[in-house]
Amino acid sequence: MACVLCYNGGMTRYACIHGLLAFSLLGLGAPVQAAPSKKARLGSGEILVSATKVKGSPQPQATVMGVIDAPPEKVWAIISNCADYKRTMIRVSESKQLWKKGNVHRCRVTVDLPFPLSTLTATTDAVHKVVPGKKWQRSWSLVEGDFERNTGSWTLAPFDADSKRTLVIYKAHAVPNLPIPDGIRRAAQRKTLPNIIENLRKQVTR
Repeated sequence: MACVLCYNGGMTRYACIHGLLAFSLLGLGAPVQAAPSKKARLGSGEILVSATKVKGSPQPQATVMGVIDAPPEKVWAIISNCADYKRTMIRVSESKQLWKKGNVHRCRVTVDLPFPLSTLTATTDAVHKVVPGKKWQRSWSLVEGDFERNTGSWTLAPFDADSKRTLVIYKAHAVPNLPIPDGIRRAAQRKTLPNIIENLRKQVTR
């Protein structure tokens, strides 16, 4: 249903090569169809994944974007409830909200890693910021756990004027304090990151 922009940029390179081939087939001077805009790609169901270098860290920050066929309020009900992540999020085996003070939520979450690795647990403080009708955001930082670094955010916004669809942007910079082979890490990211959006699409239909 949806195409995925590969973590390693493979699809980006393919698109460029494909465009050059099309140009040569059409003949010099023939018009080349412009690539769809990011909004058009998202609107058609594509899931976009990218990585950004983080200064002083061997691991990049991962970003995944996608559109959910549900209003932001419905998606936010899932994102904002960390106590229920065991049921609503992929690879989460345990989840608990430890306390809430104002708009700060302290949560402890355990995630399962691909075989032969075990699990990782992190306690984080997440700040919730909501601008009604415009933006819903949950930004977290590490308190303690099996990570050297663990920060990130969920950001939701209406994708269309009628707010019937939601643009979801998930960012995460996680550096476990245990060695993970690069091959396993990259394979897990390529599979898991798009699945975050696919999973939300399933959750809102339940």
